[in-house]
Amino acid sequence: MGVCCENVIGYMPLPVGIAGPLLLDGKNYYIPMATTEGCLVASTNRGCRAISLSGGVKSNVTGDGMTRGPVVRLPSVQQAVYVVFKII
Repeated sequence: MGVCCENVIGYMPLPVGIAGPLLLDGKNYYIPMATTEGCLVASTNRGCRAISLSGGVKSNVTGDGMTRGPVVRLPSVQQAVYVVFKII
């Protein structure tokens, strides 16, 4: 209690389901899903099954990094285009 979170104002139970297995890079993974959306876990489970039955998925990392996404508000689209192309 009181760890890993700043300014705790309360706790809320979330329903957690599990989908899988998903065959990814030759290994089976189970995916925990915290959701209140009906049928989402069942739908994801069907997708995992279809992927696994078709031979699985292979993954590659094409980039690794951390970015910050600043937000800039401008009064017009024309000025936004100017800013984007001046930065790039």
